[in-house]
Amino acid sequence: MPDVYMCIDGVPIWVELKIIKNDRVSVSISQIAWHIAHKRCGGVSFFLLTPPSRGDAILFDGALAAKFQDARITALRPAALYIGELAGVPCALRALSIDMWSCGPASCGPADMIEAQKENPGT
Repeated sequence: MPDVYMCIDGVPIWVELKIIKNDRVSVSISQIAWHIAHKRCGGVSFFLLTPPSRGDAILFDGALAAKFQDARITALRPAALYIGELAGVPCALRALSIDMWSCGPASCGPADMIEAQKENPGT
């Protein structure tokens, strides 16, 4: 499960916190599977990346979890939902989560979880 759970305006949100090191972040296979399955079920989750010793933040949709495994963060920046000061993250999370949740949760059952595990074996 991600590091942070919060509820903003009735929308449940999960946030994975990562420190950028050498233009990369470390994401486990189980984290990838969780975020993919959660998104498939209509859930809202994010990856919040920060470089050490700076007040910057980069926010990504949790559905992109698998992309972090082999890519440099600079290559993924165009897919970021928010790039800016860490202080601006709560407002960005609120707006993004409400927008993403308004699409409505999809149906989710055991078959979805099994499919996510097939896509990411070892979870």
